[in-house]
Amino acid sequence: MVIKAILMDLDGTLIDSISLITKSVEQTIKHFGFKCSKQKLRELSQLHSRDIAYYFMDQSKKSFNPHDFVNYRRDTFLAMLKKKNKQWFLDAKPFIKKMSKKYKLAIVTGSRWVFIDAVFDAGTKHNLVAIITSDDVKHKKPDIEPVERGLGKVRAKKDEVIFIGDSNQDALMCQRFGIKFIGKSTGISTPFQLNKYNPVFVGKNFTEIEKFILNL
Repeated sequence: MVIKAILMDLDGTLIDSISLITKSVEQTIKHFGFKCSKQKLRELSQLHSRDIAYYFMDQSKKSFNPHDFVNYRRDTFLAMLKKKNKQWFLDAKPFIKKMSKKYKLAIVTGSRWVFIDAVFDAGTKHNLVAIITSDDVKHKKPDIEPVERGLGKVRAKKDEVIFIGDSNQDALMCQRFGIKFIGKSTGISTPFQLNKYNPVFVGKNFTEIEKFILNL
């Protein structure tokens, strides 16, 4: 197995932001007068803000402007992100720096550029071939468009690429597109959930993931 490029998710994979995502969704739901269980909150937190808004519109039969919901959730999450000083997992930037010397690296994320700009430094960006956000595609994860664009940026074939992600959305996208998936159990989905999509590996940190990739 010859690997030439690595594509990576951001939230829950490179940065420890899942608790912030969940809190921002929870606050937005409360702001608009809705309620849900902790389990449903975790499920909804994997969705894009507009899809969450439509879920509550369909459930409650209540009409409201989904743009207001999306904007409120975005502003809430961004404020939380800027307040937290250490978003990055400690081993994430060293992993990127080391692996960039051997592989082409790109980020494929459901986040928007405003969030990227809030957490990325120039040095880390320099080690990447590209960053694909939800602002750059028409169809978001788990559609194949984001990973397809990422593949084009690193100029590799499907069997030459591995995707590292933390969620069912990442895993399903990779399954649909037909590329190898490594699950990282630091995010929204559990190892049990990730294993349903036949990943080539599920790791707890980048030390384990790096060792697996280098031994391929």
